[in-house]
Amino acid sequence: MYKVAYLKTFFDSMVLPYIVPDGTDVQPGSYFVVSSKFGEDLGYSMSCVKSMDPNAVGPAKRNHTEHASNTDIDDIVIDDASILEDKQEHMPIEIETNKILRAATDEEIRERERFSKEEIKAYESAKKEIELLNLPMKLINVHFLLQKKKIIFNFTADNRIDFRQLVKKLASIFRTRIEMRQIGVRDAAKIQGGYGVCGECTCCIRSNCHMNSIFLKMAKDQGFVVNSSKLTGLCGRLMCCLAYENDFYIEERKHFPEVGSFVRDDQFEYKIFSVNILCDEIYASDTYHHQRKFSHNDIQFLKKDENGFAHYRLKAQTPEVQQQTV
Repeated sequence: MYKVAYLKTFFDSMVLPYIVPDGTDVQPGSYFVVSSKFGEDLGYSMSCVKSMDPNAVGPAKRNHTEHASNTDIDDIVIDDASILEDKQEHMPIEIETNKILRAATDEEIRERERFSKEEIKAYESAKKEIELLNLPMKLINVHFLLQKKKIIFNFTADNRIDFRQLVKKLASIFRTRIEMRQIGVRDAAKIQGGYGVCGECTCCIRSNCHMNSIFLKMAKDQGFVVNSSKLTGLCGRLMCCLAYENDFYIEERKHFPEVGSFVRDDQFEYKIFSVNILCDEIYASDTYHHQRKFSHNDIQFLKKDENGFAHYRLKAQTPEVQQQTV
């Protein structure tokens, strides 16, 4: 078991576990010098010391990864096929490289505040150099590591970029090590921030949800049979929140008939055309277009026909239960 504390870095706003050395007290709201794969940096503690299983490190392993895929989505209009790309755009977590070294001094905290202002100027300088070299890339942000031992430039691009000339120019300007880091659009959205269509701050700002794969079939399973452009976030990829309730829908759908199934009562046979899992409502119509509403507790499975359609019968109702007509 690891002894870790969760810290947020100013590099990419990620909140990750960092190994805590023996005898180090970590309280939320404190600054620490940390060691990461990019070098020494300043981190802001978000938790106390916790125990962590080494096997638990990494993107959340949810059940929906076993069920979801980008198959069976023919009834959803796809404007941009790039939203279906199943990419691991984030950097893999290697907790062995994430360590707390010591508490930050007051001078190092003030230095971080100065760096925040200098990073804005460095961003503008780098952006001008990119335009002069006519490089097909979008600069996302600039980050100074501790004591300005290295400057990291995060950018996005559709393809690999030859930025050797750019690095030479930036090194001559800033007189320190330069690292150009190509990141994915989800990581870029987390760094830049913004607000979603819900009016709330984007989920990736508040969590590491962007590290998990999102599939368009999750939208279909939850009843969002709409144009795919309505399901994309600021990053241009499928919204992370599509995964939040997906496991619930997968489990609950097991208790409901599929659309296209049939329900028979004493007089008529109805074909199911809509299912509302949250309200426990099943809508069906007969050959005369008379509609009825059922609960999943009102029907009982009988069989499947040769075409694969399920058939149900309406359970005998007690006198106080009245027929619900839509």
